[in-house]
Amino acid sequence: MLARRTVVWRLAAAAGPRCRAHSSTRLSVDASLAVMGLSHGASPTEVKLRFYELAKLTHPDAVRDAPPTAGQPTFVEVLSAFEVLVAEEAAAAASAGATA
Repeated sequence: MLARRTVVWRLAAAAGPRCRAHSSTRLSVDASLAVMGLSHGASPTEVKLRFYELAKLTHPDAVRDAPPTAGQPTFVEVLSAFEVLVAEEAAAAASAGATA
């Protein structure tokens, strides 16, 4: 029984991520700021507030009937950009803590 579970797990892992939100493509910080509509000097609070605004506008559950407009980021792009910016802030805070 254990061997079968291992094989199933390995097959699932080899198939890759289940959705586009968890794919391996990662935006750069500049691209993430452009998707979010922020400048380089944005504070963590501004990033979080902008993510909430964009998530409300682009989440599939919120816009079921409305077709996507050209030029508007999708929820997956907004989520990916937010994750990149949060990771960048965490790395900056860790390096600042390491030097202090």
